[in-house]
Amino acid sequence: MRGVIDLIGRDRPDAVFLIALLVLFLIGLAAVYSASTVISESGLFGKQLTWSIIGLIAFLVGTIISLRRLEEISPIIYVFICLLLLVTLFIGSGPANRWLIIGPLHLQPSEIAKAGLILMTAWWLASQKVRPRKFGETLIFLTVIPVVLLVAVQPDLGTAVSMLLIVLAMFVWAGYGVGWIILLVSPILAAVSSMNILLWLGFMIILTIILYRRKYPIPMWIVFMGGNSIVAALTPTAWNMLKPYQQSRLITFLNPSNDPHGSGWNIIQSEVAVGSGGLSGQGFLQGAQKELAFLPARHTDFVFSVWAEETGFIGCLILLTAFFILFWRIVIAARKSVNPFNSLVAAGAAAYIGIHVFVNVGMTLGIMPVTGLPLPLISYGGTQLVTVLFLFGLVLNAGMYWREV
Repeated sequence: MRGVIDLIGRDRPDAVFLIALLVLFLIGLAAVYSASTVISESGLFGKQLTWSIIGLIAFLVGTIISLRRLEEISPIIYVFICLLLLVTLFIGSGPANRWLIIGPLHLQPSEIAKAGLILMTAWWLASQKVRPRKFGETLIFLTVIPVVLLVAVQPDLGTAVSMLLIVLAMFVWAGYGVGWIILLVSPILAAVSSMNILLWLGFMIILTIILYRRKYPIPMWIVFMGGNSIVAALTPTAWNMLKPYQQSRLITFLNPSNDPHGSGWNIIQSEVAVGSGGLSGQGFLQGAQKELAFLPARHTDFVFSVWAEETGFIGCLILLTAFFILFWRIVIAARKSVNPFNSLVAAGAAAYIGIHVFVNVGMTLGIMPVTGLPLPLISYGGTQLVTVLFLFGLVLNAGMYWREV
């Protein structure tokens, strides 16, 4: 068994991965510095620098830690994170009780929970020697519900949904077919399709085909057909249970111009900032939308808009290319890892980066709802920066020790 630090049988670190990571890390610091020049809170960039140092330490820890040992303690980590989220509900601070204040540190447990969920899912899927033959054996998926619910009731619906998507992506990587995934998420599909009779009929036809092809007994038909029908009937009630700002975000996503001075302001100003960047941008620290403070959440949710306004199409191309290279090298590490746990952790990290980049950039362009998901390595925020750097350290670790069984 490999110890904490053991150079025997280790490949060289992935240089391409490290270069892409370094480029994004430096762009993140530059973007936060630019976005913070009009933020009234003093010391914002200094705080990000401090978290960056902590993040680099977390990255180094991820590269040297024994992945075999980490696999053994993953359930313990998961339970600890559940307790941490539970504590946050009672003593959390901030507008949505999402932060824990420990001395000078402001922690966001929901970001840490993403890493814990990846480890827990990888641990369970790696323990399955063969792909399950019965749907009931996949009900480990339900173990993600406590964490997802604890995050959703903060309330942080965007983060909760992103966590579900990451887990589903890991199931696909583990070899579960599309049919399995549709059955797992059928309640969500039932709720969405219930808004349109044609969508509902299409969903029920697909569900019928899957149940028939898998030759499920009558009780399973009753569970899925009846259960999803109940979910669809209760969807209007669930909609009314959403917070007003959550409803507003979804409505604004469909039609931002419906309330241009209210809930649609963020998206409209973001689109203006991105469009005004042109080919080469207005220049570093020269963004008009940012300087005039028209663009909200410019150091967090809409930091990509700041970057696009100041560096233009060329800067955005560099940023997105670096993200693509990073994603590609993570997938390579996942594919070549012999150990199932290592492979699944890398796959989870790939899903993390892919989902967050797609959603964050998409919402700045008005093609995705405003969910509050940060742009990894770029948005201001200490907890997410440390978490993602630790995950990337694990990826580099798995790539170096890909022969380890």
